[in-house]
Amino acid sequence: MVLNAIDIASPYQNDINIAATGADIVIIKVTEGTSVVNPYWKTWADQTLAQGKCLGLYHWATEADTTAQVNAFFNAIGSYKDKAMLFVDYEDYTSESGPKPIKHSGTRIAREILEKGSAKAGKPLGLYIALSTENSQDWSFAAKKYPLWVAQYNVTAPTYGFQNPVMIGSPKYWDTITLHQWTGNGHISGHSGKIDISVFYGDKATWNKLIASTSNSSLTEVDEEMAWHPEVKWNQLGMFRINREGGINLYTSSELAFVTKENGADAVRKYGDFIIWQAKGGAVKLGTNTQWASQADGLTKINPLAVNDNAHAKCKIVADDAYTQDEPKADAAGIKHLPKGSTWTVFGRQDKYLIVGGGSDGKYVDGDKAVIVL
Repeated sequence: MVLNAIDIASPYQNDINIAATGADIVIIKVTEGTSVVNPYWKTWADQTLAQGKCLGLYHWATEADTTAQVNAFFNAIGSYKDKAMLFVDYEDYTSESGPKPIKHSGTRIAREILEKGSAKAGKPLGLYIALSTENSQDWSFAAKKYPLWVAQYNVTAPTYGFQNPVMIGSPKYWDTITLHQWTGNGHISGHSGKIDISVFYGDKATWNKLIASTSNSSLTEVDEEMAWHPEVKWNQLGMFRINREGGINLYTSSELAFVTKENGADAVRKYGDFIIWQAKGGAVKLGTNTQWASQADGLTKINPLAVNDNAHAKCKIVADDAYTQDEPKADAAGIKHLPKGSTWTVFGRQDKYLIVGGGSDGKYVDGDKAVIVL
């Protein structure tokens, strides 16, 4: 499940009617640096809560003293820290003059604000950064502690309404993404101009857990499973992710009675995502016949189309030459071009041909030109 989120700031969204937006989550800029305070933030926050929507609040980091920045943010929000998920917005564009944080200081400013702010909040703050920034800087200190809100725009042209596009690229340090900001040029009801739109990978209960969290871990196992969306071929059974600290043992069979030996020692896998080749009685085969793991030692995502030809699923096009066709066979004429990177609901399959539509637009697409998003 995903929720739709918008983030708003003054003066860009001063005319917004929060009740009319249709957003599930509203994330509001409160402060920037040590001196900028959004005059509308509290009004917007109260409207968000009154509508039963989820609330987020953020501080835009600058090169200013980090203790002073943290104090400015928490002095502004007061008791609202317990009503909202809190974020640090870290990028090189700021309204204050002087050096830009990332270009001048790398991850130092973000690290100091995250550490000081999380201590003050009594819970981990989230971090907003561009995917390019996540890929180009060393965030190993943050990936296991702070929820990630990542910006990666699949489209720059105006978009209308809420969507859930698949991210182009992937984080280098975080295993899971909490929010994906997919456009800065969104257009929705309740606002006359463009607006940033994100998707949150979870439901309201998940959001509320993050608000209340006092853990140093960014996500619970349940939240991680909801945020993890591996991709498999149409005929692959699924994916398994190791999430046990210290790794897991491999076993000689699905009975899980005997640990496999490798080079005279117990076979261990420390981390990683693995294709599931077979599942049986709470065990999954991750490779050869002596490489079985317990499902209790990780996260399992099963491809519904691998076990039921009539199941529904979601696919992403991975080929440049993907077209719909009227018949499930190799020599059928192409009808409608499906752009690479686009996602489609699958209503079942016939052999390798995925059912994605019908009528004049064509019914099938070759499964070898797509992946199933779990």
